[in-house]
Amino acid sequence: MATYVLDGVPLDHPGGCWRLKKGTKRRPLPGVRSVSVAVAGRAGDLPIMGLDHEATSFGLALTVYSRTPDGDDGGFEQLEVNLEALGALLGVRHRLITCEWVAGSIVRVAGVTIEAVSEPEVNVGAALARLTAVVKVPGVYWRDESVSTWTGALPGAEQIVTPLAGSTGPIVDSVLQVAGPAVNPSVTDVATGGTVSYSGTVLDGDYLLIDCGNFTAAVVDTDTFDLAGGEDVTGDIDATGPGSATRWLHLTPAMALGDPHSRAVLVSATASSTSGASGVKVRARRSYL
Repeated sequence: MATYVLDGVPLDHPGGCWRLKKGTKRRPLPGVRSVSVAVAGRAGDLPIMGLDHEATSFGLALTVYSRTPDGDDGGFEQLEVNLEALGALLGVRHRLITCEWVAGSIVRVAGVTIEAVSEPEVNVGAALARLTAVVKVPGVYWRDESVSTWTGALPGAEQIVTPLAGSTGPIVDSVLQVAGPAVNPSVTDVATGGTVSYSGTVLDGDYLLIDCGNFTAAVVDTDTFDLAGGEDVTGDIDATGPGSATRWLHLTPAMALGDPHSRAVLVSATASSTSGASGVKVRARRSYL
């Protein structure tokens, strides 16, 4: 059975303090931020590709009981204690709450905010209460719990980024590493044609790091993904392709051979003056709609 976890606290509490109402919905699929462009003398609208997704919201219906965390019945007083504890969990406002959607071995994670919580409906005689919280996912996409690193060839065409296989949403915050020697290296997302490139030379023994989520880049002299302490080369990075005016590389999964269960991210990497020491790495988490 699928369930949700907020900041590490199960909403199907193991001691029975509170439970998600049966039938609580699966995380919703995001809608598309629609744009319509009509041109006189042409039927319909112009097709606009690469539109972004809208933030999603969903409800969590909860029943709160009078049980202690150990599973004992604490009466109406314990019900109030549980309501206060749940209120504190749902009342975080100074940061995003870590929300996990768990279905067996499948775990998807997103940063969320609680937009509203209904007034608890309290049944005094039965010592239980019901309430609903409205959860918003500002960043739209759900992610894997852990980050993976993939190593590819430089140069290399249409390489499968194997740790990102199975994604359904674009990965917008990857960190790329290019190991020198490499002159004018670039990495292209095959599905969209978007490219991020560096106008310069990465010397043998140096590493170019491109943080696509934070729009920063640096050259470092150790095999790492930490830009701190490196030489800032952000001004030498160029992004081209769809949406490049507002974003760097978006790694996008594409369906293979008409099979919706087979989804892969492909990249092509180019550079001149490379050697056997040259290479490219991608550090990222899978993304899901």
